[in-house]
Amino acid sequence: MKKYLVSFFILSNLALANNLYLKAEGDLNSKYKVFKTEGEGLNKKKTDKFSYGIMLETTKEIYPNIELGLGLAYEKHGNPKTTFSYNETSKMPGYTSVPVYTTLKYNFNKINNFIPYIKADLGYSFNHKNKDCKFYDSENGEVDTIKTDIKNGLYYGFGVGLEYNNFSLDLMYKVNKAKAKLTFYDNVKEKKDYDYSRITLGFGYKFNIE
Repeated sequence: MKKYLVSFFILSNLALANNLYLKAEGDLNSKYKVFKTEGEGLNKKKTDKFSYGIMLETTKEIYPNIELGLGLAYEKHGNPKTTFSYNETSKMPGYTSVPVYTTLKYNFNKINNFIPYIKADLGYSFNHKNKDCKFYDSENGEVDTIKTDIKNGLYYGFGVGLEYNNFSLDLMYKVNKAKAKLTFYDNVKEKKDYDYSRITLGFGYKFNIE
């Protein structure tokens, strides 16, 4: 939590910023990397519910049409669908991410009051599990709760958008890198990549703070 507060303090006190962006986005297409144990996948790639994010960004125009700044986001990812058709209680959990990142934006020339732009983000994602893994043990016919840790990792995204009278609409591809660590009942540990990627549709508003 301290890391999040420090990051927010740095972001909100960026003295040289020209613009403040408030944004919200929804995932159009999202997927997790499949976590496999003993050759069996514990999850499908697709998620089981709507996922969304809320962002705060500040930028400064460092060169004509080029903005550079910092961003902070809260991203609620859906849980992955289970691969077990005979027992729905066996599944990997999803996770929530709080990325802190730098953002770079290039604005093209205005076209009928619309400003097309391209944008890229790069930073670090703080990840937190939604719950522990539930694993169906076929040997004893019981469902075990498996201690689950979701590690932090790289965050990046890129995409295109349009701005009109300070309102914006963009389409981006984003990835939160992560590793999932499972500790099974016999103290066997498995740690594997558990990245979350998606295509997002975002809406925002720009406040000029010069």
